[in-house]
Amino acid sequence: MSTILALEGISKSFGAVVIADGLDLQLAEGEALGMLGPNGAGKTTLFGIITGMLAPNLGRVLFEGRDITHLSAAERCRLGVARSFQIPQPFGGMSVFENLVVAGAFAKSRRERDVYDLCAQILEDCELADKANVKANSLTLLDRKRLELARALATRPKLLLLDEVAGGLSEMECEKRWWRSFAVSAPPASP
Repeated sequence: MSTILALEGISKSFGAVVIADGLDLQLAEGEALGMLGPNGAGKTTLFGIITGMLAPNLGRVLFEGRDITHLSAAERCRLGVARSFQIPQPFGGMSVFENLVVAGAFAKSRRERDVYDLCAQILEDCELADKANVKANSLTLLDRKRLELARALATRPKLLLLDEVAGGLSEMECEKRWWRSFAVSAPPASP
């Protein structure tokens, strides 16, 4: 299997607080990796470095063998790197479907109408089809989490980073295991 993600000597600090110090990591294509640690351990910061929202102080981020350390988050998204956020960040004034269309069209520089079918399928997979026309800012936390996953899937990622996808949800909501549908039903990444 080929390596999809490699971190080489990643170091990141905020003042005197060291988040990572020479971190090396390799992730093979098709491999799943979970990161555990207490609040403040640097998990979200690491996601920010991988996705281009934060720059490392030292080190390199390689995606499919290409050095993407200095690429913007938008450029990395177009290459196939996607993430969800701990705290959902939808476009609140837009409908659930519009949120997906923006993600799907932007990520691969496609026309909106060219991603409608993909977005409709993802809404089904993430149990949001009945809320397609609802404004995102009126959703429950569970549905905002579903929308966060759906938006990431709409970019047709090759690498998907899920940041506390079940964080803040009740035990009953977590038992539904709705976030696992992406592993079975996510469409393959397109070139």
